[in-house]
Amino acid sequence: MSSSNIIAATDIGTSKTVVLIAQLQAGRPLEIIGFGEVSSQGMRKGAITSLKDLTSAVHAALAAAEKTAGVELRSTYVSLSGAHLGGQSCRGVVTLSAANKKRVDAADIKRAQEEARRAELSNGRVFVHYSRQPFLLDGEECQKPEGMTGGRLEACYWAVDADANHVRNLLQVPGGYSLHVDDLIASSMASGSIVVADSLKQHGVLVVDIGAGTTDYVLYQRGYVVCTGVLPIGGQHITNDLCLGLRVNPPHAEKIKQEFGSAVLQEADANHTIWLYGDKTVGDRKFFVKSINQIISARVDETFGFLRRRIERYTTLDKVAAGVVLTGGSACLRDIERAAAQALGMDARPGEFPEWVLKNLAKPQYSAALGLLHFGRSERLRPVAVASKPGLFGTFGRWLGFGPNTGNRR
Repeated sequence: MSSSNIIAATDIGTSKTVVLIAQLQAGRPLEIIGFGEVSSQGMRKGAITSLKDLTSAVHAALAAAEKTAGVELRSTYVSLSGAHLGGQSCRGVVTLSAANKKRVDAADIKRAQEEARRAELSNGRVFVHYSRQPFLLDGEECQKPEGMTGGRLEACYWAVDADANHVRNLLQVPGGYSLHVDDLIASSMASGSIVVADSLKQHGVLVVDIGAGTTDYVLYQRGYVVCTGVLPIGGQHITNDLCLGLRVNPPHAEKIKQEFGSAVLQEADANHTIWLYGDKTVGDRKFFVKSINQIISARVDETFGFLRRRIERYTTLDKVAAGVVLTGGSACLRDIERAAAQALGMDARPGEFPEWVLKNLAKPQYSAALGLLHFGRSERLRPVAVASKPGLFGTFGRWLGFGPNTGNRR
């Protein structure tokens, strides 16, 4: 099959790396044909701690996906997370020419957009993604200003920036597998693109992807990205809290969290007990479920509290009419939607996936990888004049001096 019809997604997380391969056919939904998943190594809270270990894990996931798909990849979309990610609103302003009767034309729009992208960052930071927001014509929002008259046109973007060294290191990973990076997408925006419908983005919705090491979020209003961000807190922090509070090792803490844990403390927990091993032999221990959920709910409340303060920098929560949508592997924690609703003061529900997503992949932990495929499909289906342009990170990777390694993959 033609490589132009193949889209690959590589989601590199703290606990696991997932690679999906899909086939694009005109007039039909994406067909997922390849899957690879391995435990991540060399990554903590979205930060690379060992490039060698991370490369080994990602290459193993890529090889597994290629084997199941029966194809050899040439490129992939890659997710980006970590507390190093930042974001800001960028605006470019142009004064409309009286000679043109102050009517907006394509050149005015291009000049405003170019001006918006001239924003500067401190040393060691780079912009990695621009998400368009509404234009402003004399201070009033408009989606398509061309042909309208006014005095001042503003092009607005939400711009995601990252640590340049982190990006350089990350680009080496697929490059070492002889892969071109089609684009590098913030995990929050990847997840948000797949788990909520466009209608919810119009009304205002907050998408929260709770992973093992980070909590990534994106806020939409009027169909546009208002802000994105990353909290360096995730499901592993709950597990670590249980390790310390219950004095058990990480595997046992994770088992307790998944089987008995709840994000909300309930009256029924008061007299309910569980056993560590269940055989009540020497070494087995009994725990009150109340104690377990006190630990879990404290961490969950703290996380949503941090998130609330972040969001309130940009809007009031009553304007997020469609509420909060939760996804990510740690969103499987029991009662977490209820905890989010209580902490954020809005409706909360799990994300939903399109019908084309296979049932065994329609799970919160795969939302970012599926979102990358969705991004890829959108890029491939754009008009040729637009789609033929190199992806941001194809260009960016070459600018940094990292292209795919043309040597052997294995």
